[in-house]
Amino acid sequence: MKALHATKATILLGSVMASTALHAQTNVQIYGIVDVGVEYVNKARVSTAGTATGSLAKVDSGNAAASRIGFRGREDLGDGLAAVFGLENGFSADTGALANGGRLFGRQAYVGLAGKFGEVQLGRETTPIFDFGAIYDPMIPARYSALALDAAFASRADNAIRYGGKFGGLTLSTQYSFGFDSTIVNGGEVPGAFQVGKEASTNINYQFGNVLAGVLYDRQNGTSVATQKNSVERMAVGITADFKPVKLYAAFQRRNMHTAPTSTRTNLYWVAMSYNPTAAVTLLAAAYSYDPAGASNRTGMYTLLGSYALSKRTDIYSELGIMRNQAKAAMALDGTVNPGDSQAGLTLGIRHRF
Repeated sequence: MKALHATKATILLGSVMASTALHAQTNVQIYGIVDVGVEYVNKARVSTAGTATGSLAKVDSGNAAASRIGFRGREDLGDGLAAVFGLENGFSADTGALANGGRLFGRQAYVGLAGKFGEVQLGRETTPIFDFGAIYDPMIPARYSALALDAAFASRADNAIRYGGKFGGLTLSTQYSFGFDSTIVNGGEVPGAFQVGKEASTNINYQFGNVLAGVLYDRQNGTSVATQKNSVERMAVGITADFKPVKLYAAFQRRNMHTAPTSTRTNLYWVAMSYNPTAAVTLLAAAYSYDPAGASNRTGMYTLLGSYALSKRTDIYSELGIMRNQAKAAMALDGTVNPGDSQAGLTLGIRHRF
């Protein structure tokens, strides 16, 4: 009987040890951000049909960073190889509604393998344009940033294969999508029409000393059989120089839109700086120039953001933005404006990370 009990105890102990060893090889993390604040903008159009404008004050989610909850994991497979996954949901904290077009995991949904070679992921992915903006515009992901002038700096791609790697001072992210927006009917992966909805993108950065420099190329094809040979190309260069506690940024992007038989271009420039006078205080400033082809189409945007950390996870913030449009330009900080109208905006909010 004692031998039987000893045998059972040995089996039980072995099971517990095996379970513990398996758990030790697998790491799953739950994380997120909840960001809610009050926003005020002036000269917002009252309706799309008329030209009347008025001031707008509202409680809004994601003024400084998009609210989200995510799950990411890594399992050690041995010999330096690991399985990885990520599921990230975006939501509006002021209403509880799903963001990203109502997708459950609209921010990211991928699985892949990581090793000494880098990391390969498949699924819905952030793009190398997203990577470029996050590195070279310190205002991103705040509302009054390069995002207000080109939403692609927050872009994701469906049906994507992504590779990322770091080799000394060089980092690389490259991606190919077989159909970058699956919410469009026949927007990609169409039999007999391979070019529909395709996107190819690469971002390369190199760190030397306190300076980081990078380049970006991205190309999206049209999202229908009839427009598959049309394209939008983005080419960008950026640089940062870190002189702690001050960091300087500069970037240039050219966007070419090819819609047969015509082509148009838009240039976007910006300079920015960040300053951390204390561990709790962050101050950001940026100036942007948005320059589409044609006369009187230029827009200038100027932003200031300050945040104060109440703890390692929680901060309060305020951002001021001014959008100055030439006579034919109608870029807005929020909502829509009449051509030629300038707009000012102010946000006050609180952000918690977990």
